Amino acid sequence: MLLNVCCAPCALPLIEAADNPTLFFYGPNIYPREEYDKRLGETEKVAKLCGLDFLAGEYEHDAWLDYLKAQLPDQPESYREGGERCQACFKFRLAGTAKFAKERGFKRFATTLSVNRFKDVGFINRYGEALAREARLEYFPFTLDPGAAHKRGLELSRQHGIYRQKYCGCEFGLRK
Repeated sequence: MLLNVCCAPCALPLIEAADNPTLFFYGPNIYPREEYDKRLGETEKVAKLCGLDFLAGEYEHDAWLDYLKAQLPDQPESYREGGERCQACFKFRLAGTAKFAKERGFKRFATTLSVNRFKDVGFINRYGEALAREARLEYFPFTLDPGAAHKRGLELSRQHGIYRQKYCGCEFGLRK
């Protein structure tokens, strides 16, 4: 299974619940580049710590911004956190993950976004399942309680000295 990872702390409890996933760091939304590099490094650290394979996608921040602007009638900064802008972001990242999974011969994919107390996990899982059907892949929706997963992620992050960020990653979340 290819597990799309947005950040190491979110991946930690899912790694415990999954059967030897390959970690795929794909975060074209993350801004600035220094933050992206920090999260990338921490995810690679977790992969080594857990003995898992690690892959990284391209940093396609400009393509991600262009996609948001094309999908939204108003400027991306005008949307509230958790709304239409975030759904467009999830679509871009999930589509990139499904494409990567298909190209690399994976049969299943999942995302850390599917277990998050601040995200619309229903939307994320429905979209992941639709992409999987189109690509003839299997989408794996985690059934962990988001609050418990968050707590476990905090605990494991402290235990292993993993950096925890203070925002979702994009420049719009940073401005909150």
